[in-house]
Amino acid sequence: MLRRVLVAAALAARTPAIGLVAASVLVACGGGAKETKKPKPKETKPDSAGALAAARAAAKAGDLETAHAKYTEAGKAKPDAAITEEHVTFLLDNALPDKAVTVAKGFYEANPADARGGLVYANALIGAGDFATALEVTDNVLALDEKSAAGFEARGRAKILASLLDEGVEDLRKAVELDPKNAVYLTSLGSGLHRANKADEAALQLRAAIELDPENSRALRLLGTVRREQFETQESVSWLIKATKADPNDAEAWFQLAVSQNDLGDNLEAETSAQKATALGPSISRYWYVYGEMLRINKKWDDAVAAYRRAVDARPPHPKAAGKLAKVLYESGKPAEAEVFLTELLQTDRNNADLYYNLGFAYAAQKKYRLGIEALEKYLELASKDDGLRKSAEAEIKALKRKLK
Repeated sequence: MLRRVLVAAALAARTPAIGLVAASVLVACGGGAKETKKPKPKETKPDSAGALAAARAAAKAGDLETAHAKYTEAGKAKPDAAITEEHVTFLLDNALPDKAVTVAKGFYEANPADARGGLVYANALIGAGDFATALEVTDNVLALDEKSAAGFEARGRAKILASLLDEGVEDLRKAVELDPKNAVYLTSLGSGLHRANKADEAALQLRAAIELDPENSRALRLLGTVRREQFETQESVSWLIKATKADPNDAEAWFQLAVSQNDLGDNLEAETSAQKATALGPSISRYWYVYGEMLRINKKWDDAVAAYRRAVDARPPHPKAAGKLAKVLYESGKPAEAEVFLTELLQTDRNNADLYYNLGFAYAAQKKYRLGIEALEKYLELASKDDGLRKSAEAEIKALKRKLK
């Protein structure tokens, strides 16, 4: 591959190329008079440190455009893997993965033998969801250094996200083997094991990571999630509270905390946690959906409708949000509004079983019994055999048929 050729060429280089020096020619003027030499103006050296400081200040102030421009300026003044890494991390943290890839790729292609630059590029690609290219890049990093724990960790994460679970876990184990006291690598291994449905071992690795770094918010969040799946919900809440304290801006930690609190029946606390998740991640539909669920359970109907609408309008929308929005409408005394909402959606989504289920109940609430039966029968036709709503749909159909007699 072209990248491997570039890496090999960069490693093979031993001496700089010899350049040619051009001679200056003095032009005589006025019959042999010597030309008066003018002093050359002093060149202004690019100020990498100043640009970097300005970038950090702009980033802290939330001025993303200026920060990006200043980081770019700093990188041009001093092409350096550390500056590139900070720039890319800033872009990923602010949900700008495409720009992160562009920045990282530029440095990587100019410095193919710089392993750190390769890792920065791989992480940018992972952040952008391009796992296939990330695997190519991490292969090249490991070709430069076959004992790079960071290389194995990055490749392992890319494989896990590409659904190559067993291979990914193997790479992550290798990273931990090479650097057993690295909390980041232990956390990644715990995450990979969790995705591979190996909850018991995942919990062990995450505990080891937390022991090394008690403020490791990612490990705390993951352990809280794993313990809930192991039906240790009270302990799950405890770990997730610690995660939100370690990083109050981690939207996923607040979301997972809301789910665990709901499992315990602490729905008012869950509502507060879910609201914080939506504030920190306003474009994520599942956050709005769970917030809507908590508001519905707590009988805050209008607020629940607003939250579900956000889940419907997000891209991609939450698949169950439209049905739950309709449910809130007909349960709060607005069945006609629910009917209009659902029939409009069915114009473009005719095979959505959930919509027919809720339309059946919206019709029933308006005493449109025959239409309700038809909608619920359509739901049964489209829904999977193990859908949890089938029994309630069948019971409602029987009740509506009795009302028709």
